[in-house]
Amino acid sequence: MKKTWWPVIILLSNLVLISLVVIAFLIRAYPMVGHDYGLAIPILLDTDLHFRLNGLMIQWYTPSFGGGLPVFPDPNNIQFSLLSFFTLLVQPLQAVMISTAIYIIAGGLASYLLLKRVLKLHWTASILGAVFFSANGFMLQRVAVGHLGYIIFPLIAILLLALLDTSLHWSFAGILMALVFAMMLHQAGYFIPVVFGLTLLISLPLIYIYRPGSIVWKRLVFGALLAGGLSLVMSASKLAAVFAFMRFFPRQIADSYPTTGILQGLFGIGLQLAGTMTLAPLLNLIGSTPALLPNYLISVTGAHYGFWEFDMSLSPIVIGILVVGIYSFLRKPRQHTGLFTSQKRWIAWILLAFFTWLTVEFILAKGVIYPYLRDLPILGSLHVNPRFTSAMIFPLGMLAAIIYNRWVSGWSNRKAIVVFFIVNVLTLVPLSNYFMIQYDLQARTYDMTESEKIYSSIHAGDTFTITGIADNTDNTQALYYHLSNLDPYDPIFGYNLENFHPEIKVGSIWETSDGYYNMTNPTGYVFPELNGTRPFERIPVSQKDELEAFASHKQPDWKIPLYQQILDWVSGLTVLVGSLILVFIGMKRLASFLRHPENAPPKAS
Repeated sequence: MKKTWWPVIILLSNLVLISLVVIAFLIRAYPMVGHDYGLAIPILLDTDLHFRLNGLMIQWYTPSFGGGLPVFPDPNNIQFSLLSFFTLLVQPLQAVMISTAIYIIAGGLASYLLLKRVLKLHWTASILGAVFFSANGFMLQRVAVGHLGYIIFPLIAILLLALLDTSLHWSFAGILMALVFAMMLHQAGYFIPVVFGLTLLISLPLIYIYRPGSIVWKRLVFGALLAGGLSLVMSASKLAAVFAFMRFFPRQIADSYPTTGILQGLFGIGLQLAGTMTLAPLLNLIGSTPALLPNYLISVTGAHYGFWEFDMSLSPIVIGILVVGIYSFLRKPRQHTGLFTSQKRWIAWILLAFFTWLTVEFILAKGVIYPYLRDLPILGSLHVNPRFTSAMIFPLGMLAAIIYNRWVSGWSNRKAIVVFFIVNVLTLVPLSNYFMIQYDLQARTYDMTESEKIYSSIHAGDTFTITGIADNTDNTQALYYHLSNLDPYDPIFGYNLENFHPEIKVGSIWETSDGYYNMTNPTGYVFPELNGTRPFERIPVSQKDELEAFASHKQPDWKIPLYQQILDWVSGLTVLVGSLILVFIGMKRLASFLRHPENAPPKAS
């Protein structure tokens, strides 16, 4: 086998191992999994049922939950995602495992290519940088607790690679970035795009400081403009539907943490990044218990959330490399004056400091700038600000790889390889700390048993026609018993359903009162003006055929605005054409590489 393939094989081995650790952590208490699977799994089951009965058409509404709710307009819905696609083929939890592995491997490969081809790092530093980024607590915790919209997080590396890799034509890069952004909106809602934005704002100045020539501004601007325009077109259908829904349920919510000052807040961020991989063994060492980790972080930040919201753990090896590298930099600053003066790097330093500070303000939910941003559209519906610490994971992993590259450049090839394998192993070993904690810090309260029975029944032909309204049932139980529930699990209405006021009651959906059936007309949540409805209004007795179709998981002939219909077609066709272009160009490049590997992008030093 050619030597050029060995780094890729080593990298893939690392990424597969990390994926297996994440999956093992997910199912360590199977069939019990994280509590938010109680939101995600029923959605996947309902989407699977819809596609099987209606084909690959938009699911606007569902009768399965809340007496009838919007689906496509809900930002928490993941109808068009890898998760939904794989659920057509395998059980939902297996779909989660496959999707998670794909995202981790794709993000890790993109990280490696970015570091090797764009920053020109040594192959060992490039692999380690990809591992530094991929082996993080953010993914472990999100997958474990059931925040499935966030598992797309590793794809941030693809955006950076597309922006900066000159071996990719700017038009190809623009389409690739647009598709990634569209995937984010369809699977992750709005939180991850904000994290991606903050990550890019920190990473680009850092990249320029290290290697100014890696940024070709004309290409970057054209690619970004194309990506921005295309992503808006690809996402226009989803965005329009979501805003139509959220004008009635804006979910305005904001965090405010009683931290005593900026230093305490920064210390809290440091603890988040140390997380389980560093703090758990330290607590054991001093005779304490890792079960107290959430209490420590709550006391420092003032944010009363579960541990999964805090833990952004980087490997202690990454933290150690950063500490040694920064100490060496500060110890002899005169040796690094070029990093400040040449090629206008001082501008990049100012931008790096500003965007890092902006990210800190987002995390702490206070500061000089953030109070003016927190009430803006989209930002006003986000909270749990400790999650924004995840924006620092990629830049810190990349910085650690850059520092390591400065060391390896002076070593012999044999020493570089030996040290590489040692550092590689030591980076991954701390992942085992997650399994040393014999406490459930991820709230594994959702039992997969019932949902797996539902999935088997769907694939055996059961249509799960809704017959009645139930009380005190979760989303899974309601679907299992062919019922819709009065207390759906959907944060868009508030965590305690404080904004959910249905007019339906427990009983058959065919019961009538005041000229209405006992089922909500979901058009009232999204397009009430066009359909002559209002939020929470029930289906009138004049629409018996519509209720019968709706209860059978069909999409009744309720009216959708013309602009929305146009956007549905435009967005769908744009995504399809963009995907086909990427597949065609990608296959063409792969075939060319396999025939003439000497024409591949130049090997980094």
